[in-house]
Amino acid sequence: MSEPRKNHLTIDGGHVTEDENVASYKPIPDSDTEYRKPTLSKSKEKISDEAEEKLLDKEEEAKIVTRVDMTDAKYVVGDHRNGDAKIELDANKRQFSGLTKEELLKYADDPFWVRLRWFMFVLFWALWLAMLAGAIAIIVRAPKCAAPTPKTWYEKGPLVDASYLDSYEDLESLLPTLKSAHIQGVFTNIAPTYEILDGEDVVTRFKKFVAKAKDLGVRVIVDLTPNFVSTAHTWFELSVNRTAPYDKYFTWAKGGDYVDGDTGNVPKPPNNWISTMNTPAWEWNEARKEFYLHQYGADQPDLNFHNPDVVKEFDKVLRAWMKAGAAGVRLHKVRQLLVNQSLPDEARLSGQGSTPGADHLNYEYYQHRHTSDQPELMSLLRNWADVVDSTGDGETETVFTVAEEGDKPELFLFRDVTWLRPQASSSLRLRSGGNLSAWLAHAEPRLQHWPALQLTSDSESADSELAELALLLPATPVLSISQLPAQLNNTSGGLSQLISLREDASIEHGSHNLSTVPVRGSDKRLLACARWKPGKTGYLAIYNPWSEEHRANVTRLPSVPGDLTVHHVSHAVRENTNYTTNYRVSSDNILVPAYSSVVLAYVPKTAEEQ
Repeated sequence: MSEPRKNHLTIDGGHVTEDENVASYKPIPDSDTEYRKPTLSKSKEKISDEAEEKLLDKEEEAKIVTRVDMTDAKYVVGDHRNGDAKIELDANKRQFSGLTKEELLKYADDPFWVRLRWFMFVLFWALWLAMLAGAIAIIVRAPKCAAPTPKTWYEKGPLVDASYLDSYEDLESLLPTLKSAHIQGVFTNIAPTYEILDGEDVVTRFKKFVAKAKDLGVRVIVDLTPNFVSTAHTWFELSVNRTAPYDKYFTWAKGGDYVDGDTGNVPKPPNNWISTMNTPAWEWNEARKEFYLHQYGADQPDLNFHNPDVVKEFDKVLRAWMKAGAAGVRLHKVRQLLVNQSLPDEARLSGQGSTPGADHLNYEYYQHRHTSDQPELMSLLRNWADVVDSTGDGETETVFTVAEEGDKPELFLFRDVTWLRPQASSSLRLRSGGNLSAWLAHAEPRLQHWPALQLTSDSESADSELAELALLLPATPVLSISQLPAQLNNTSGGLSQLISLREDASIEHGSHNLSTVPVRGSDKRLLACARWKPGKTGYLAIYNPWSEEHRANVTRLPSVPGDLTVHHVSHAVRENTNYTTNYRVSSDNILVPAYSSVVLAYVPKTAEEQ
């Protein structure tokens, strides 16, 4: 191994010596000047001769490059009086030399450093786990926008009202049509309400029909009328004979003063109540010597639902129909189910809502505060809603609703009836050329509750076109059988194409705008319903209630852009326009044939654009 390079030179008088640490210079005293001259002269001559022999060629000398890293050099001043100086070339390198292996091992095994390392290791993972737990807690506890509740099968719909068909044969022949149109459920009225308690034949026949409907994907909802039974029913006969407990199954009342009648002396009725058939609501029974109440036909005596035994009888009826396979129940005439037991006279209806020309023998003549919408009705219906729900198959949601009839405001408009599934609206009739603003004022409050709703018209040709508008409304669309065939014959997808939209986010949970829109070159207006949801496709249905075609301008609708595309072409539209699916139209010039609906798709405007 070669010796380390000497880093220091010492200059002492005229002699140059190597020193490992110090290079110095010392002046020669004056007294020694003469003494040194000969020696130096001889030395110069000798050195000069040797140097000349050892000098390199200039080319070889140019190849030698001396590199000195001045960052490692240190200039040290010694005794300034005699000019001593030192230059340390590797001073900095010596200052930063690391620990030796032995020293490192010494610290590695030291108990203090071992404990410190474990403490830092545990502290690191504890802090990491704490941050992880904090992040999870923030995510879990942070407020979230809950996903909207999915619509039930009956809310999506549509449902078909086939209650006027009274035979299983007719209903079974209708099932393939319902399947083709993707109908969710059908209302049926094929047996008297209380007949299911009389024997197994009714149950067996109903179960067979339900099985066929279920195989085709159609649910069966039964229409029931709890109010009355026939005068030939066993219950009534036993009540006439005052046989307990049936003696109080009906509303009986003694009469007033006697008057001459056709068959002898007959007392006056208990009060002035009039039936919905525009006849006195009381019928004299000679056998019992009392009047019985009938708000409908004289052969349909009203059951007394103030009697808990009668309520239990109808509980049995509901359970029997549900166990036989019904998907739900729709009750008819329930607004007249209970009456004021003190039997006061009805007051005359006057002013707004009264019927001109009605007299004291007309049902419309009175207010009917004592024969309809009694306070106990809500608890009674709520109880039956629970009975239906508890008796269902447990796999799908059950229907419990009512059929709203007449001109009275629906129950859900002034009572809390959220247990109705779905809430029910009376049918909305669109008259040809009628007052659309008044119709909108009537319809809009009802649409806030997503009710079961049927649109009708005074034109048969318009009924099928109204089905398209109904499918875009925020409601359960209820269709009539007459609205199906024309739609199914449409080669561009038929009603099923629009029914598929009921699964779309814009229809299920989107915003809606139901309004009238102007037409070009006229002061008439058309009816439009827009449905949209941010980030989703929007849809627009325009209905023309007039006997001539018009071009609609929908530019003022909040979400509608300048261009739209035709989404669905009905039979009437195909016959009277050149529209095809995906045909592009301008929002200020949409052709709508007479008594027809045009359904379009569009990209909704953003909030900023609106």
